[in-house]
Amino acid sequence: MKEKTWILILLFSFLAGGLYLLLRPHGESLLEPAEPEKPTLIIWYTDENLTDYLNSAAVACLDAEGVRVEPVLKTGLEYIDEIYNASVAGEDYPDLYIIGSDSLEKAALAGVALPVEDPEHVLNSFNYPDIALNAASCQGRQIAYPFYYETAFLLYNSTYLSQMADASLRRELAGDVDEEEDESNAGAVYDPDAPLPEGYTEESWKEAVDLKTQALIPQSIEDIRKLAASHSAPAGMENFFLWDVSDIYYNYFFLGAYMNVGGESGDDPTQLSICNEDSVHCMSTYQKLHEFFSIDSSESSYEKVLEDFLAGKTLFTIVTTDALATVSRAFEQGEYQYGYGVAALPAVDSEHAARGLSTTSCVVVNAFSEHPVEANLFAEYVMYESADTLYDRTGKLPCMGGAQDEATGARDVVRQIYMESASLPKLVALSNFWLELELAYTRVWDGADPEESLKQLAEQMEQQLAEQNKDAL
Repeated sequence: MKEKTWILILLFSFLAGGLYLLLRPHGESLLEPAEPEKPTLIIWYTDENLTDYLNSAAVACLDAEGVRVEPVLKTGLEYIDEIYNASVAGEDYPDLYIIGSDSLEKAALAGVALPVEDPEHVLNSFNYPDIALNAASCQGRQIAYPFYYETAFLLYNSTYLSQMADASLRRELAGDVDEEEDESNAGAVYDPDAPLPEGYTEESWKEAVDLKTQALIPQSIEDIRKLAASHSAPAGMENFFLWDVSDIYYNYFFLGAYMNVGGESGDDPTQLSICNEDSVHCMSTYQKLHEFFSIDSSESSYEKVLEDFLAGKTLFTIVTTDALATVSRAFEQGEYQYGYGVAALPAVDSEHAARGLSTTSCVVVNAFSEHPVEANLFAEYVMYESADTLYDRTGKLPCMGGAQDEATGARDVVRQIYMESASLPKLVALSNFWLELELAYTRVWDGADPEESLKQLAEQMEQQLAEQNKDAL
């Protein structure tokens, strides 16, 4: 009897042990596969201003998806080569990285760019303007997520412009305008203590001045020249128009509407037009400004231009999107004592339009990543889910926001300008185009023949494309 009892005890213990093995502590069957541990992703970037933003996006992704992300700041020197070498070696390579759209073809050719998966289906014209989607594509494929952009626009001192409008209106009302001076108001000086003109209240006079101020915002370079020739500068103002003539970013708009390098997506080698009748005309007009504004290209710098604007020395200037945060911060801290406004780049003249330059920074998933699903997911956290905090954290303007946005504030106006700009091309064969174009601008500014300079540039770019095609055969 005792033997049977022990046998039953052993049998029960065996069954209980087997049952325990088949059941998890919380009642889940071990026959069901355990959920795999979430990976840790690495994202590379080169702009230290993004550090706080990326860390915040990483925390949000960890909380919501359980995916850990480690942002790694790089120098940017030989960036694509470093990504490729680390990926091939399998040592601390990034699962995704941030790069300018002009480097996407190089990244694709190096095999470190994976076509996007867009898991949340956010890459559409409702969320992103066409220029951003085109910038993040290469050879008809979406190989990156558009993140933020930079473009050039007109920045002006609205206080000075309002004072000029006030003085101009008073002279017009007094009938003191020379009909031969093309609406001249030369000699009209703003007087803050002048009484209101007869028939006006403070409110109606302010409305009239505001309308006149808007009318004085230049639509063309010729408008700026006329304004400088026909209006006296307010006290403290030294420059009617000052911009960095040594940097292509602030000069490109003179020719931008009449050059085509790679098409709208910047990746079509069959589309190349640099030297033509319109571009030569615009470059000649650019050269003539040297005499009028007397800016020395060897001493010109963007930092000095922005510094002079903040000091109240300049009425109009050409800046990039970084200036929005800079001027806004200076205004809030009392370091900038004036009002300011932004406007579209001025046309060259009544028959020749302007088109500025833009760059779009993108998030790219590395084709070597062992976790492409999670990498695509975090890419959308960076460029979409957290985009509404990007400007406040970094001063950078997100691509996110569709083409239907209305221009109601400074950032909205700049966004409209971005949507009408020309993107940097991606063609590897023409990677030196912008440097060579900048040199051409400088030579023309300093007296070189505009047509000959553009012709030489065009021939050089055509030769580089031909050599690449020859090597590909």
